Amino acid sequence: MTTRTFSTITELPTHDGGPVFSARGPRGMVDLDPFLNVDLFHMTGPVFAPHPHAGFSAVTYMFDDSTTRFRNRDSLGDDSTIEPGGLHWTVAGSGIVHEEVVDEVGLLGHGAQIFVRLPAEAELDAPYGMHFTPDELPNLALDDGARLRVVAGDVDGDRSPVHEATGAHVYDLVIEPDARVVLPVDPDFRGFLMTIHGDARIATGAQHGTLGPTGIAVFEPGDGAVEITAGAAGVQLLVGAGRPLSTPAFMHGGFCLSTRDRVVDAVERYSRGDMHGALAV
Repeated sequence: MTTRTFSTITELPTHDGGPVFSARGPRGMVDLDPFLNVDLFHMTGPVFAPHPHAGFSAVTYMFDDSTTRFRNRDSLGDDSTIEPGGLHWTVAGSGIVHEEVVDEVGLLGHGAQIFVRLPAEAELDAPYGMHFTPDELPNLALDDGARLRVVAGDVDGDRSPVHEATGAHVYDLVIEPDARVVLPVDPDFRGFLMTIHGDARIATGAQHGTLGPTGIAVFEPGDGAVEITAGAAGVQLLVGAGRPLSTPAFMHGGFCLSTRDRVVDAVERYSRGDMHGALAV
């Protein structure tokens, strides 16, 4: 296998000049396979009104600096709150409708919404949701002044309780100023590093670069760990990794499936009200 490289190291445009930015695929600005989108948000009011998804997982993770919780309601009957440091992972499968709003209007909800593709053989399975508190997600002290929360996947045997078909890994990584972390990554995995706060220098055996305050780096499969050295103010990164699916991705609104026919069918089922279930919209 070749030595691991980065295919993208770039700064992303913010929304309206504010502290919210996104990486989008599969035909957007960044190819994230096996992920679709990563949106970072700062919310103080209801924004994510009831909306449908099908064919992938919609993940909401709240960062520790949030001053309020997020409320998730969906067509399966879930009505739960996502605490700072907590997680709600919706496997949309054949179709689901949900909404997410800040629990207390005017307070800050700071988090990430991550769309994770499902393998073609799983994208029409029955939908389900998983909800976890911060205490249920491993929070590891690393060497040299760093901390890592295992949102999904595992690190050196410390495993998140998330279970879904992609087997994606997601980490919330905080590194103190000028400290260095060597992050082991499966040689078959492709993934990304996305800046939450601060900046860093990143390197693999074949490449190095600088990741700025609105930056993303996409690394390819290959031998070698990913090395991260925080800048003078430290850095917080959202990390995602998994085996690339390398399958077609047809998107329409909140639907992303592996064939056009499956997308058309999902749109028709949503239009008939088949996905609404217990959620009144």
